[in-house]
This record gives sequence, C-alpha cells and structure tokens, in this order.
Amino acid sequence: MNKKQLFLWCLYDFANSIVLMAFLFYFSQWLVIDQGKPAWWYNISLVVSSLLFIITAPVVSKKIDATKSKIAGLRWWTVVSFVGFLVVALLAMLTNGMELLATVLYTLANYAYMVCFCYFTPMLNDLSNEKNRSKISGIGQGANSIGQVAGVLVTLPFVNGLTLFGDPGRAQALFPATILFGLLALPMLIFYRDAQNLSSNDSEPKSKSNILSLFKEVFSYRPLALVLVAYFLFSDAMLTFANNFPLYLETVHKASDTVKSLLTASILILAAIGAVVFGKIADKKGNLKTLKRVLVFWCFIFLALAFITNFKVLIPIFLFAGILFGPVWGISRALVGELAPPHLVASSFSYYVVAERFATFVGPVLWSIALLTMGEGTRGYQTGLLSLTALLVISLFVLGKVKPSN
Repeated sequence: MNKKQLFLWCLYDFANSIVLMAFLFYFSQWLVIDQGKPAWWYNISLVVSSLLFIITAPVVSKKIDATKSKIAGLRWWTVVSFVGFLVVALLAMLTNGMELLATVLYTLANYAYMVCFCYFTPMLNDLSNEKNRSKISGIGQGANSIGQVAGVLVTLPFVNGLTLFGDPGRAQALFPATILFGLLALPMLIFYRDAQNLSSNDSEPKSKSNILSLFKEVFSYRPLALVLVAYFLFSDAMLTFANNFPLYLETVHKASDTVKSLLTASILILAAIGAVVFGKIADKKGNLKTLKRVLVFWCFIFLALAFITNFKVLIPIFLFAGILFGPVWGISRALVGELAPPHLVASSFSYYVVAERFATFVGPVLWSIALLTMGEGTRGYQTGLLSLTALLVISLFVLGKVKPSN
C-alpha cells in the first residue's frame, strides 16, 4: 500500500464533500427561498445532471478500462467542475436576475462533478488488494464523512453574517466552499500517479463498442449483477431516510435546528469511525457477510425509529446508526471492487455510481405514498420507515443469492 497515494486519494474525497454539502444545503435555499424561484428549477437541475451522467458514464468508463488511465481524466473534469461551481458562486453573490444562468451552470458543474467519480472510484483497486480493500475503502469513506461535516461547519459563519463581498446571506457559503475544494483537491491532481498496472489482462475479452453490449457484459457476471441490484435497493432506502431525516426530527420529535445540526454532525463523525472499523472487520470476516449483518442491524434501527417515540431514548440509537452508516458505503464499494472482472473494473464501478444516482426513485415513491395515505404526521413517518425496512429486507434477499468468493 502506497501511503502517499492513499493520503492524496482520501484528501480528494474530503475536498469534494465540502463543496457537495455547501451546494446541497445552500444553493437550493438561495435559489428557492432567497430568490423566490420555483422549487422545480432545482429538482430539474438534479434530474438533468443525473441523466447526463447516466448516459455518458458507460462511455467514459469503457475508455478508462481500455487505457488504464485515470488521473488525466480526473484532472480535467475536476477543473471543469471547479470552474463551474466558482462561476455559480460568483453569480449568486454578485448579481441579480441571473438565476436561470446560475441554475444551468450548476447543472453542468454538478454533472462534471459526478463524472469525476468514474475516474476516482476505480482507483480503490489500484490502492488496495483482496486483503485490505474494505479497510482502504472505509478510510476513504471516513474522509468523505468528515468532509461533509466540514462542509456544514466551515460555511456556517458565512451563512450567519460573515460576508466576503456582495450581499450577506446563504450565497456567501458557496464561494469559500468552492475555494476549499479547489485547494484541497490540488495535491491529488498534481502529485497522484496512475498505478503501473502490468496485469492489464490482454487475454481477457475486450469490451464491445456497443454500450448495450457493455452493459450486458458487466451484468453477465451474476454475483456482481446481484450486488449492484441489491445496492440500488438498500442505498435507495438509506438515502431516502437520510434526505428526510431533518423533516423526520422536526415533525415527529419537534427538534430545534440546533439539535438537528449537532445530531447530524455527530452522526457523520461516527460514520467516519464506523467506516474504518468495519472496513477492517470486513477484510477479516468477508465483505459480503459483514455487509449483510450491517443491513440486518439497519432493519432493526428503522423499526426502532418507527415505534419508539421518546426522543431521549432514541438518541443512542441515532448515534449507533451513525456508526453503521459509513460501513454501508465503504463495504459495498469494496465488494464491487472484489467482484469486478479485471478488464471491466472502471465499467463495474461506473454502474455502481449509476445505481446510486438511480437510488432516489423507489424509496421516495414509497415514502411519499406513506405520507399521502397516512398523513404528514407521526403515523405517516412511521409507515414510511416500515416501507424502507421492507426495501432493506428485499435487498438482503438479493444479497443472499450471491455466493461468497471464498
């Protein structure tokens, strides 16, 4: 394991989480609340950027598998995303009436940001082996979680009145977050070197030029296909609850904004610790076995959140959930790396990232149905949590069909 390369990789994951959280929290509120634009502007922006990524990711990953080159593409797309976010931040801070242009540029910057992961995620296999892949993935996931905490805390003073230039308000958070992203990503872009992969497996069948054929080839590997399907299901459940967590706290438990912020930061810090600890456990006990056990715990966590109404009793459960949040992503990423065919590593990881982009459909639909049928109160949220539990159970059933590799 090259510790310098690993440090650069983790620092980049930390950096991109800062800008992600800042724009996720504050660009949407600036656009909709401060500027009075329709909420569908922001949501359509997310949909369009995701669709662009889903369409182009297989093409990009196919080229990576063919050339084995990752850092050159990561440099290019990181610069594009940085410039895009920077221009959006300046438009938000310094102009009026340019909200449509800012939204379009945010869509393109967000798309470029996602493309970076086509190059970044497969680096996991360059930095690790079958003995430490989950540990390395967990360290990276830990850096990601801490970056999210930093993204919220570092930008908070700018939201609360600290002004660089232009009018005070939420837009002030976007510029410093983007600058931090650029500065902290720079060491990776300058000093990281692609692994000299001499085992490029020329004997393996080459990917066909047709993208549909590439999709069929990746999904012809049954264990990998099952893991990707299961990942779509359980990440859908997890992300749906994460996205609705502040609303759940306010509606069901009447939590204040301060309590919500402190609890969220605590959960993310524990997620970072859990990702590293469970990464080491997964390397010893097996990725598949460890992931299934973590998801079983999550089933009971969702049930507890659905039926326990005493907020003080729930606080330790929230914190325990934080410890188990990071491992879900760290171990599943390592599992894809373990099962990916050597000549389709980048393509396999691209479908992993695509699955996460798609994982904002089934869960939100089930959650919305629960709220519509049972009301937007405690009973509605209880029903929503039960529906997400069912989604986790289905994902465990799919994972049960995967035969362990050892």
